[in-house]
Amino acid sequence: MGQMRKFYGKFSLLLLIIALLFLLYIITPVYVEGTVESKAINGRMSGNIVKGILSNMPYPGEPWILVEDKDFEQFFSPEDRNVFINDSLHELMDRKYVSIDYIVAIEVSSEDPLNDVGERETCAYLTDLEDFNRAKIGDKVLCKVSRFDIARIEEITVL
Repeated sequence: MGQMRKFYGKFSLLLLIIALLFLLYIITPVYVEGTVESKAINGRMSGNIVKGILSNMPYPGEPWILVEDKDFEQFFSPEDRNVFINDSLHELMDRKYVSIDYIVAIEVSSEDPLNDVGERETCAYLTDLEDFNRAKIGDKVLCKVSRFDIARIEEITVL
């Protein structure tokens, strides 16, 4: 009886240590550094159909913002270099689409082990509107990457 009690005590301690290590793993953030290569906005329609709204990247001799959804062409000029979405434009897109995906593509200078992205590779991350607006093409950034969603940034800091 005494040996069983010792066994269960040690086993319980081992389970507690494993649970604490798992909790530590979950709450420890992962940060990735890199350079913003491009940005894009996609709209999801009913039936989970994805439609490109616009893309933003350096095109030599061309406008940097290519608007794919003509309903939003009037909000950007050929001279614009970086997309900025104000609240009223976001509201217009939100009325037309079921949901909006804000995407920032980053060439990482440090590995992103959560998304299996190596150094000097590019990953297109989903982000929120605030971080999408904060990041500009060519910016050096530090990103807090989500442990719970694939290729999602929780926070962008411009360096």
